[in-house]
Amino acid sequence: MWLAGQKPTEQHVVDAVLRGAYDVIPVAAADAVDRLIARLRELCVPDQPTPRVDHIVTTSAVSQAVVTQAWRVAQTSMSVLLTGETGTGKEVISRLIHAWSPRSQRPFIPINCAAIPNELMEAELFGYARGAFSGAVQAYEGQLAAAEGGTVFLDEIDDTPLETQVKLLRVLEDHVVSRLGENIWRQVDFRLLAATNRDLEPLVAEGRFGADLFSRLAIVRIHLPPLRERGEDLPSLVALMMERFAREQRTPRLRGITAEALRALAAYAWPGNIRELRNVMYETLVYKRAGSEVLLSDLPRRILQGSARPLDAVVDASAVRMRVRDGRMNLRREIEALERAALSSALDVSGGNASKAASLLGAVGRGAAKDPGGTVRAMKRRLRYRG
Repeated sequence: MWLAGQKPTEQHVVDAVLRGAYDVIPVAAADAVDRLIARLRELCVPDQPTPRVDHIVTTSAVSQAVVTQAWRVAQTSMSVLLTGETGTGKEVISRLIHAWSPRSQRPFIPINCAAIPNELMEAELFGYARGAFSGAVQAYEGQLAAAEGGTVFLDEIDDTPLETQVKLLRVLEDHVVSRLGENIWRQVDFRLLAATNRDLEPLVAEGRFGADLFSRLAIVRIHLPPLRERGEDLPSLVALMMERFAREQRTPRLRGITAEALRALAAYAWPGNIRELRNVMYETLVYKRAGSEVLLSDLPRRILQGSARPLDAVVDASAVRMRVRDGRMNLRREIEALERAALSSALDVSGGNASKAASLLGAVGRGAAKDPGGTVRAMKRRLRYRG
């Protein structure tokens, strides 16, 4: 809100929107009242509620946002590019989009591009005529034609050869496909969902992914956050996986998991994300000997040994995002607090020995300096540390 007579700059407006504002209306503007009334009316229109999904955990705000995005894009026929690290659930969200779409009664065809040799990619996608090449003893319609009226999910699309990308772009633009070995263009009707765990923009810049296809795919994007940014979801995910294991293996369901075991799972970085969590929980339950709860001692040793997170995982990313969104972030103060906490811990462990503390601080403390302890002493002076 600005006082009468003040005019917000463009940056003020952008900052306000980034912090969650629906619109910015200068009170001194001649049409301020009309705009305010119009915006209030728009805000009074209720959102179409997102259907309940029992097989996807949406405890955290970031996971709720992903499901809401999926619900909204499902009502359209637009192509969608899903991005995110390996194991974040891109195929799960793709199936959800298909299930919520008007195409739900037609086929859902998942294709892993990385699993198909480059020389067979075109034949697999677009099909081939009889005699198109050695071994083509009968015609094959191809996966795109098989998805008629439904949805095609191309996983790891960054592994698609450039020549195949050109032909795929033609299919998306004109809705026609030509099989190998013939010059007939056939009409096709399918919705394309593509996924990748890589940043495609650098690949486009390097000429390793087609710019035109990227532009066509990236009109609508959904990014799936890694598990380490969905800490609130972990307890519910663990409970869901324990329930699934009991149902699939027809075993009694355990009552739960102890707080100590849950803390160990929360401290692990989960490079394989939800897929790795599922594997860990299933392994844990396979070897569980007795009792009604998962104990710390039941977890695989590699999880306990890897529960000390690397420095880049010390920060709670979801909390940082929330402070940035709300305009409460003071980056300099946050960095100083982290430095002070690390310095205090290193000095405590080393008994106040600056050289040993420097080695414990890792990259900050280990350098080419003849006196590595000088780094710690300099930090103490800069932070005015009196501990």
